[in-house]
Amino acid sequence: MSTEQPPPVRAILRRSVLATSVVDDLDVDLDDDGVRLPGCIPLEWADLARAAGSAATDGDEDVTRLRVGDVLHAHLELHSGTARVVPLAVPAGADRHPGSGWTHGTVLGGALHLGLGVVVPRGRSERTLPLPVASARATGRSTTVAERDLARLEDIGALVVQRLLRDTGTPTAGVLRPVGGCDVPTLLASRALREHLVAGPDRTPGNVLRAVAVPDRTRGWFDLARIDPAYVGAAWAATDPADRGLRRPVVVTREEVALAPTSPDLVEKVLAEGQ
Repeated sequence: MSTEQPPPVRAILRRSVLATSVVDDLDVDLDDDGVRLPGCIPLEWADLARAAGSAATDGDEDVTRLRVGDVLHAHLELHSGTARVVPLAVPAGADRHPGSGWTHGTVLGGALHLGLGVVVPRGRSERTLPLPVASARATGRSTTVAERDLARLEDIGALVVQRLLRDTGTPTAGVLRPVGGCDVPTLLASRALREHLVAGPDRTPGNVLRAVAVPDRTRGWFDLARIDPAYVGAAWAATDPADRGLRRPVVVTREEVALAPTSPDLVEKVLAEGQ
């Protein structure tokens, strides 16, 4: 079966690569076969097309550029020799979700997909990007979340719980932030953290769920008593697409992370029960 892309798709992929090279100051070399980055095994156009998915075929330049840029940065970092690979959860349907270009499973509840990510430095901060299948193949890395990866995620979740306990009664109480290369959506994939959110020290044993708002990958709130449900959607829309989290609040139980219902009445009911 041919892996050649139709001319419009190839054109949008080329523009996305060139835009990323200019904006992020990447040294790239393009030819008919694919893209070359310094010190890296070449990426084929089919690899970029797989990550861009329907965004490229639909002509969505912004989303294609986001996904292609993520692949280029992750590919380059994996060839650095110092790359950190950690668990990564990406909201289902997110702009930056690379689809079949990333090996992933689904967290119970359906709101999050869980796979592996590459921690990429960004100035004084860092961003964790989905581990591209093609880049893993080129560097001999596994694309599958192993038991050791899940154990690491649980260790980080337990660390977050300790920090939340420490911060009880402070202005930062009720706020989730990234830890150890894991952004906030990824932290919700930790059962240790979910158990704390559902039945922490200020909770009664009968509670079985908690409403959590994560419109931004770098922040989440689980004390929603004074937050208008509409605020979550507005905050999500105002966030850079590369940093967006979950469009709506999620309902967290010990086992699941599910999007809250869309009906305003049901949302208010869920938020009230999840306090």
